[in-house]
Amino acid sequence: MQLIIFDNDIVAYHGDTQNISGLYPGCLVLSVPDGTPIEIGQPWAIDLDAARTSACAAIDAQAEGLRQTVLTPGAGQMAAYQAKEAQATALLQDPTPTEAEYPDIFNEIGVTADSAAEVAAAVLAAAEKWRDYGRLVERARLAGKKAVQEAADAAGIIAARDGVAWPLA
Repeated sequence: MQLIIFDNDIVAYHGDTQNISGLYPGCLVLSVPDGTPIEIGQPWAIDLDAARTSACAAIDAQAEGLRQTVLTPGAGQMAAYQAKEAQATALLQDPTPTEAEYPDIFNEIGVTADSAAEVAAAVLAAAEKWRDYGRLVERARLAGKKAVQEAADAAGIIAARDGVAWPLA
């Protein structure tokens, strides 16, 4: 069960483990064992270590959500991106590229661009654009988690979690 705590009082709760921290800015979301007796309005003693863990998990989830705004999610898709990038790099150094050597690049001729070299250049440009954005997300994620760890109290933890300066895509 997840408790939503505002100003040391329980204001809501959820029975599942879905990441709901983004739904409650200004509140802490803390996990407690199912069956724990709770009531809305009940005061709750906040364990700062648990609050930090929750806030850091929320920051990680936000970072992943932002990354997925510029990438198609999934391990299979990531493998496809990596294969295309490797083929694109090699193709641009090959004076006589063939479809058999670079099937992922040749597969996109007429879709992404009109030639294998143009497809390769587009793949590499997209990969670098992702890396540039990914670096900004990672910096914001790490800075946010550092601020959470340095916070002295629950209000500071909430402010650090909610104050991450996320980059725009």
